[in-house]
Amino acid sequence: MAPIFPAIFLGGPPHSGKSTLLYRLSHALRQQQVGHYALRANPDGEGDWSQEAAHAVVRELRMRAKSDWTPDFAQRISRDIQQRHLPLLVDVGGLRTPETEQIAAVCTHGIVLSRDPDELDRWHELLYRQGRPVIARLLSQPDGPQQVHGHDPLRGTITGLAPGMSSDGVCFTALVDVLRTHFTYSPDELFQAHQSAVPVDLMLHLERRIYPLPAHSPDEQQYWQPAELPELYASLPAHEQLALYGRAPNWLYAGLAAFSTPPPHIFNPFTGWVTPPVLTPAAAPDTSRLRWDALQVQPHATQISLSIPGSYLEYVEAHDLPVPQVPPDRGVLLDGRLPNWLYAALARTYRTAAWVAVLQPQTGYVVVWSQQDSVPVGTILGDR
Repeated sequence: MAPIFPAIFLGGPPHSGKSTLLYRLSHALRQQQVGHYALRANPDGEGDWSQEAAHAVVRELRMRAKSDWTPDFAQRISRDIQQRHLPLLVDVGGLRTPETEQIAAVCTHGIVLSRDPDELDRWHELLYRQGRPVIARLLSQPDGPQQVHGHDPLRGTITGLAPGMSSDGVCFTALVDVLRTHFTYSPDELFQAHQSAVPVDLMLHLERRIYPLPAHSPDEQQYWQPAELPELYASLPAHEQLALYGRAPNWLYAGLAAFSTPPPHIFNPFTGWVTPPVLTPAAAPDTSRLRWDALQVQPHATQISLSIPGSYLEYVEAHDLPVPQVPPDRGVLLDGRLPNWLYAALARTYRTAAWVAVLQPQTGYVVVWSQQDSVPVGTILGDR
């Protein structure tokens, strides 16, 4: 499937507003029902949560997840982009290096963004060397009116790319329109293509209505809420294999993996369908694959903070991955910048504990599985 899906490179120097632009573009495209995936193809520890959570939480999680650029990271991310199962928006960070050139080479188009016009030329040249057409050259300014100076490629001035400011304007609207012409697949087309590739009868599209619950759109007012978990579990057969698809919180993927007796199939934008790998409770970590940043046994729970060395863990490398042993009479608190399939594997590993909760940086720890009446599923245990 990879050759038919565009992958659009987003590059420019630091402090241009790339992370904010990626987040807002992805949100705008989802609102217009444009199927895609926003990839942070750099090891800086960013994510949607870094735009939505409290500053102190973002700072801590970012520092734990952040790592340096390496040729190995660039090679792995480049391979993911080549194997993509969805159209991609690809944020490569703010450095012009051989690694970012390698990533540009596997993308199909480029957007360059900078506060410095000279830097626009340098990033444009990077894409030109890889034979990748630039579809937008944007001057980023902190405030003022937005302007469009030309098309093919789109040229203009975009403003408001900072927390607490609005980036709405003629240039942002024009950029969304340009992306929509390249991302021509509707979510329905993508879902049907991916649905046919997995041999499971009960597929849950986590953005659509799952009776008796409503659909959960990208609109924050209709996003998944922890209080919906008990009703969701009550509507599903625990002993039938599930296939999980769509944009949803990490805690929802973890909870459904703990709930389901057979391991679920989980859609990954780069590898396609996978099942949670089997993890091995152990006394010591394999720090080449997964770091145990914190392991604290509290009176009622074990807090486990994890991070991935080099910001990348391949699915095939996670089988038999050592994870901390925990006392069975306590709950488990999980946090870290981890892929959904790994959270699913952790929840299945610890489903014999008193309860399992996953950190959502925007709200707190969400209890996704429980064998203890005093800590019911759907409880939010507070912030960090």
